[in-house]
Amino acid sequence: MKQSIKERIHALRMTFRPNNIKAFIIPSTDPHLSEYVAPYWMSREWISGFTGSAGTAVILMDKAGLWTDSRYFLQAEKELEGSGITLYKEMLPETPSITKFLCQNLKPGESVSIDGKMFSVQQVEQMKEDLAPYQLQVNLFGDPLKNIWKDRPSMPDAPAFIYDVKYAGKSCGEKVAAIRTELKEKGIFALFLSSLDEIAWTLNLRGSDVHCNPVIVSYLLVTQDEVVYFISPEKITQEVNEYLQEQQVSLRKYDEAESFLYRRKHTYRPKENELCDLFGYQSCMQGRSWRISCDITESHSQ
Repeated sequence: MKQSIKERIHALRMTFRPNNIKAFIIPSTDPHLSEYVAPYWMSREWISGFTGSAGTAVILMDKAGLWTDSRYFLQAEKELEGSGITLYKEMLPETPSITKFLCQNLKPGESVSIDGKMFSVQQVEQMKEDLAPYQLQVNLFGDPLKNIWKDRPSMPDAPAFIYDVKYAGKSCGEKVAAIRTELKEKGIFALFLSSLDEIAWTLNLRGSDVHCNPVIVSYLLVTQDEVVYFISPEKITQEVNEYLQEQQVSLRKYDEAESFLYRRKHTYRPKENELCDLFGYQSCMQGRSWRISCDITESHSQ
């Protein structure tokens, strides 16, 4: 039987005390910081019942709120009715920011928990800066729903397909060569792409992982020596496999990207204090610090 929104929030709150969680922020994005996401990552919609494309849910032990913009005020009021979640209408003078709400409801020394993969470095650094005057910290917890979302949709597994060069304008090889030239001019060895549209453009591949967005859930690493494509194997057809071999693109599993880069960190020599959201903020905090501009790592030549 499908859980009600109140039951889902209760299930999430049951995980708070064992993990010392006081508040959890759930945004609308995915590990690629996409605006539109595959059903697997529709966490904010699942926990709140609000189906708009933009919004942030904040869950405390005794309160819950959802922040969204004026496009969705009427829709959100209707969908949140009876859920126990308060609607906070963004950009209105009487509406507290999420930061102010947290500061009003948490005690000094307590933490705000997030899944680090769902936030950029800039977002987390700003959050830490805003919370610091109130003696509140940011806690990187991980996915809060992985053990309570029982009927969670599976990861998207639709096959990728080739986007013909007559439509793309330039071949994959030409695009990779142009990227390498640009990197070399800037003294940079490697480019790690997490943005799905940028990956689709570079490889001349398309997919159907996100509704009305022809992208493929994946990561891409371009260095002066190799191109590595991190993607679930079931998404690679024989035709696409042969095409990628022709383009000299090697394949790795989607969930191997972080460990692959971590093993190479001494090769790429990430520059100290220049952080990149390779996999959101969480990886940076675990020592995987990479330059943030265009998701570029530090020069190999240094």
